[in-house]
Amino acid sequence: MHHDNKGFNLDAFVVGLRGNIIPGKINYFLTTNFGMNGATYEPLNTNRKHLVSLTDASVTLNYIPGARLRLGLFKKPGPEELLESIRTKDFIYLTDFVRRDQVERFVNGSAKGTNPIAGQGYAGSISTQGYDSDVGRDWGIQAFDSFNTGKWTHTYAAMIGNGNGIHHSDNNNEKDLNLYFSSEYDLPGGKGAMKNGVKFYAYHQSGVRNYIVDAQGTKSEDFDRIRYGFGVQALGRFFGETGHKHRLGMDLMFAEGMILQSATSSCTDCPYGGQFQIASERENKAKGLTLEYGYYLNKNWQFDVRYSRNNLLYETINNSYWSDSDERIITELALGTTYHIAPKTSLTLNYVFRDSEAPNAVTTTSANPAAINNALVKTNNAENSTSTIGDVIGLRLRHIF
Repeated sequence: MHHDNKGFNLDAFVVGLRGNIIPGKINYFLTTNFGMNGATYEPLNTNRKHLVSLTDASVTLNYIPGARLRLGLFKKPGPEELLESIRTKDFIYLTDFVRRDQVERFVNGSAKGTNPIAGQGYAGSISTQGYDSDVGRDWGIQAFDSFNTGKWTHTYAAMIGNGNGIHHSDNNNEKDLNLYFSSEYDLPGGKGAMKNGVKFYAYHQSGVRNYIVDAQGTKSEDFDRIRYGFGVQALGRFFGETGHKHRLGMDLMFAEGMILQSATSSCTDCPYGGQFQIASERENKAKGLTLEYGYYLNKNWQFDVRYSRNNLLYETINNSYWSDSDERIITELALGTTYHIAPKTSLTLNYVFRDSEAPNAVTTTSANPAAINNALVKTNNAENSTSTIGDVIGLRLRHIF
C-alpha cells in the first residue's frame, strides 16, 4: 500500500464474534478488520480510509425447513477461494483472477489511457482510485441449507444483494443474484474442517453496473457483470498411502463484463494519469485456472504448492477502446509451508513467483509513420509494465480463539 518497491504490510488483523441469540433458531456473526487491505483502503489509494471496517454483520434464522435465511453483510456465494474461513485458508494470498476479477472495485467512471470512455464516464468521474470494494461480500439476504443422502452432502445457497461496496448502500434499481451448489462425498478419517472427502462445486453471479456520465449525476446504460465457475477439492489418504494426507484442488473460473484491466500505464498518454481502466462490455472476458496440492507430513508440518493463471481479456469487444493488444497472461506459482504449533495456532510462510506478459502487439492500419511509431511505443510500454511485476513473500501467524 506504499509508493515503494518493497515494504511491510499488516495485511489482515481480524477480530470476530459469533454466538446464539436463540439457540438453534437465531445466531449472529460479526467481524471487524484492522488490516491493510481492501476493507480499510479505497481501491488503488495508498492513504488509509478506515481505521477499522465491518466485514461481516449477519444474523441467521433457522425456522423454515430446508431454507435457512441469512440477512446483513456476509460472503457472497462464489468461488471456494473466497468462501474459505480463516481457519481453513492454506495460502496467504489470493490468486490473481480472484483478487482482480472476483473481488470487485467500484468506480464512478472508466477510462482508457487518461481519457474517459464515451458513455462510461466524464472528466469529473474518472479517477486514479475507486470509492469502495466488496472484499468478496455484499449486503443482502440469502437462503441456504445442506442435505445428506447416504455418504453425500449437498449444499445450496441463493443470495440477492445490493451489488455495491461494503461501505455503501445500493446505487441502482438492480439487484445481484449469486448462486452456489456443491456435493461432497464423505471419505473415512478426519474431522471438522479437516474431514476427508471429495467436493464438487459450481457458482454463478450476475448483476448490473452503472457509471456517472456527467456533472448532473446521470447514470450510464447498464453493463452486465457475470462471474461463474466450477471446481473440485479432495482431502484424504490417496496414492495407496495409509498415513500421510494429501489435498488436491482444481478451479476453472470465468468473467464476462466489468473486467479490471489495470491503471493507466501508457506513456503515449503522458502525463501519467493512473486512471482506472475497466473493460465494461460483456464481450470483454477473462478466465482463470487454479491447481493446488497439499501434503500433510504429520500433525505439525504441512507443505503446499499452487499454480494459477489468469487469461485477462482473452476476448474483447474489439472496438476503438479494447482489442487483442489489451490481453494479459498472468501466472503465479505459490509455495507454502505451515507449522501447526497447536490445534488452533499455526505459522505459515508463502513465497509467490509471479509473471505477467502482454502477448499481442499494438497494431495500426495507418501507413502514417507517427501512427506506426505510436503503436510501437504502446507495445514497448506494455512490455515494460508487465516486466516490472515482482515476487511476493508473506508470513502469517494464525490463532483461533
